[in-house]
Amino acid sequence: MASEIKINVAGLVYNQSVVGTYGLVLSEEDGNRRFSVMIGEPEAQSIALKMNNKKSPRPLTHDLILTLLSVFGAKLEKVLIYDMVNDVFYSELHLKKGEMSMVVDARTSDAIALAVRSDCEIFIKEDIMNIVGMEVEAADSGNQQKEEVGEIDAEQLTPEELDMLSLEDLEELLNMAINEEKYELAVNLRDAIKRKKTA
Repeated sequence: MASEIKINVAGLVYNQSVVGTYGLVLSEEDGNRRFSVMIGEPEAQSIALKMNNKKSPRPLTHDLILTLLSVFGAKLEKVLIYDMVNDVFYSELHLKKGEMSMVVDARTSDAIALAVRSDCEIFIKEDIMNIVGMEVEAADSGNQQKEEVGEIDAEQLTPEELDMLSLEDLEELLNMAINEEKYELAVNLRDAIKRKKTA
């Protein structure tokens, strides 16, 4: 049986090439490899809400699924990305009810949205990580970037003020917002970049 590697959600990046999609960035816990999974906007918003500790006024689909599991006495034990075919990742939910274990097939985006809500661990088969994982250097450039753009409190800027910034500044702030997991700010910056490019 192929061994499994524990991974964590590193962030979300708006996909500019395919409208309405995001790259869900996942990183191995004990290493420096990363990879991304393309997901839809509803799943991205669902994940971002939980990561920012914000609640929807009404239960989202993923909240509802976890509530139903709880009502029926089942618990999400772990999520496993177990296969990849034609660049599409396949995942499964490992559930437990009493002494009974169950495995349910799921889209990776849904599986991870459930995982972040239930604080359960996420894994990927090692042979798949060896194919998709890209090594990233653990450099201090991120901290440097924060210091450089830290003088601008982008969260306080109005859309009009954002439009006054250069495209380069906006893109730099967008990277910072994504690194700091400030997804609402990232959306505002993305919209400002769009306006700048179409102006």
